[in-house]
Amino acid sequence: MEEIRLSRTYTREEQKKYLRIPFQVGQDVQRIEITYAYERHQVRQTAYGQEKKEINIIDLGLFDERGLLCGWSGSERLSIVVSEQTSTPGYRRLPIRSGTWQVALGIYKVQSSVEVQLCIRLFPKERRWLKGDLHMHTLNSDGIYTTEEVISYAKHAKLDFIALTDHNNTEQNREIGNPEGITVIAGMEYTNYGGHANFFFTDEGIFTADPLSNTKEEMQAVVSEAKKRGAIVSLNHICDTSCPWVLGFDIPYDLIEVWNGFPKPSDMEAIAWWHQKLVEGRHVAAVGGSDTHRIEQGRSHGTPTTYVYARSSGRKDILDALVEGRSFITASSDGARLDLHLGPSGLGECAIWDEQLEGEASVDKAKQGDRLVLISDMGIEATWTIAYEGRLAFPFKVQKRRFYRIELYRNLLGIQLLAALTNPVYLR
Repeated sequence: MEEIRLSRTYTREEQKKYLRIPFQVGQDVQRIEITYAYERHQVRQTAYGQEKKEINIIDLGLFDERGLLCGWSGSERLSIVVSEQTSTPGYRRLPIRSGTWQVALGIYKVQSSVEVQLCIRLFPKERRWLKGDLHMHTLNSDGIYTTEEVISYAKHAKLDFIALTDHNNTEQNREIGNPEGITVIAGMEYTNYGGHANFFFTDEGIFTADPLSNTKEEMQAVVSEAKKRGAIVSLNHICDTSCPWVLGFDIPYDLIEVWNGFPKPSDMEAIAWWHQKLVEGRHVAAVGGSDTHRIEQGRSHGTPTTYVYARSSGRKDILDALVEGRSFITASSDGARLDLHLGPSGLGECAIWDEQLEGEASVDKAKQGDRLVLISDMGIEATWTIAYEGRLAFPFKVQKRRFYRIELYRNLLGIQLLAALTNPVYLR
């Protein structure tokens, strides 16, 4: 955390003026906190008790790096916070970009002179695990819930982020607002009769290009237009029995949705397809999404949940970490948690192989009888049966491989179902 302390003295002659104090914000700042102090009241003892007299009033505001007013609190608050996820009332929530920001002071009232002490704290981004659902619908397409209701259900499921992905439609993104306690990624599920793909946006997510396409060429044009808009493209339920992706994979996609709702044979086919791409040397990350339109058997918000190790809870940082593969998928928001390291390298990262390199596969919220499977480009490398509930770690010797990843299986009514899977840790 970087701390900037400043002190300024203002006189009666500067009364009724607005002044700005610049300060520098560097890269990768997550949150700005500003506090200020000055002598507002003069207190003196009288025969009848203490007399408190207001002698100075200094107002506070903040301008961002573009010179735009970020917020104004007047003299009501002695401290403010600004970030993309939460800000003091009266201040915009926005990503903290590098550049010259300015504290605004309103010298409203000064008796003679007043010293104002400022403390500006810049908090850096730090990676943390966030959990979310990347595929859900509102009544703006074929869901039955309003945008506000979907956000409420997602918060109830204790998700940290969601993506709103209505079919060929971004009207829901106009309705997001800026809800507290959850990151809502603006999205759209590009839909045609040859397959579906999610577009994830880092901005307000209004997509005006014509999404209706009858040919592969028209599909490619729509995806190209989304990429020009800065969208992250995820191909959805590619092996689904009713709407698989049949338009080919020679397009600029970033993610593969391998797990859609309750784990099904089509999801296992999608995982096998994705695994083969990894074997061939393609670094593409897998994600999951509930595809919830309404609460139904085996499908609700956060089933499955994608965990991502992001630098902040901002939209761009979440999407960047997803594309990098710093993530795993689990059956529900409170499901088993997986992690995998090859030496110091974690999910989505690349380790350098040598003969001494050790790996560790771990599972949290395990249940007795679970089966943890270690997989590489050469196939299954090891299988561990979980002996007791809780958190367990399994060390292993790293062989010369292209990647390692893990899957967890759990018994449900006598059937072993996929309970969680990770993206790979790569090797070179």
